[in-house]
Amino acid sequence: MRNPMTITLALLLCLLPSFISAQEKGPADDLWILYKQGQFEEVVAQGRVLLVTHTETAQVNLAVGRSLVHLEKFDDAFPYLTKSAQMDPQKTWVYAWAQVYLGLVNWKLGDDNRASQAFILARDCVATKNATRSAVTYMLRLGLSEFFADWVPLETEHFSFRISGRLKNFDRIAFVRRHEEAYAKITKWFGGQPEEKIRFLLWSSQEEADEGGIGTLGFSKPEMFLTHAVIGQTVGHEMTHIISYYALNPTVRNGLINEGIAVFMDQTNRDQMERARSLRDGGKSEEIRVSIPAMWEDWSLAPSEYSYPLAGAFVSMLIENGGKDKFFEFFLDQSYQHAQLVYGSDLSGWIENFEDKLYQ
Repeated sequence: MRNPMTITLALLLCLLPSFISAQEKGPADDLWILYKQGQFEEVVAQGRVLLVTHTETAQVNLAVGRSLVHLEKFDDAFPYLTKSAQMDPQKTWVYAWAQVYLGLVNWKLGDDNRASQAFILARDCVATKNATRSAVTYMLRLGLSEFFADWVPLETEHFSFRISGRLKNFDRIAFVRRHEEAYAKITKWFGGQPEEKIRFLLWSSQEEADEGGIGTLGFSKPEMFLTHAVIGQTVGHEMTHIISYYALNPTVRNGLINEGIAVFMDQTNRDQMERARSLRDGGKSEEIRVSIPAMWEDWSLAPSEYSYPLAGAFVSMLIENGGKDKFFEFFLDQSYQHAQLVYGSDLSGWIENFEDKLYQ
């Protein structure tokens, strides 16, 4: 099983040099070098030695606390991050990053209120642009900013829903029931499921998302067990991204295949080949003719209203022709080159037949 928190915090890792270089030499310097190399166990070991030998600074506590978060030892991380913030009364970058990580710790421990408070402290001290941006981003993605004050929380067995307060006369119970039913079908098909609940934020419209600063809907962040969707989206698409990520652990993902399986599992039972063909015949995409290998290498070659049903139809064809077990074998590395290895000489013929049906 991949380490989801390590993946979630990869962006924060890459921001590290911007604040190390600006600081004077101190006992934490060697720890930050190890931290940047991903040697979190060593940071914790060496940092604890410094702390017990009275070489205690805010930076040492921060390095140890952050490393423990990456190691998913959230309860252990909490006192180090708290001490780090307390030892920085000037509220410099150390305080800001300690609060960002305290926000993550509290979120992972299921305390949204304390997570929100920590992110707000990191944001409002305005100590460093990167820490401020990280705090704001997490608050928006997790539905913890002031913008979500009137949203309705609903907890089910496999989801932690946050539903926009602007959705009036909306049957929330039917909505969550449909999602639990789809979850059961999709996890059964994949033979696995996420180890945590999916945090599902449902927006009333794209305009509301624009107002909230969240960007284009819908999308999922599997490493954060997170989905943002807009009312009217298919029930199975976004959750398939998360379920497939944890059930099969793909190491190489590709737009054609990753979106294709989500369309295939969207629970609408629509004929995706007919949808793709009708879009070509209907106007917007009528001049587009892109080969499957080309789209496999560059998912952006066709507009999404055309490429998504095409991808769903293509994945359906792979499963029908090669079987689910072979598809699962291929799904781990979704590159065209790996598909050629898994499916062998059959693949080129399948693609030729598929394109004949699509473009006839």
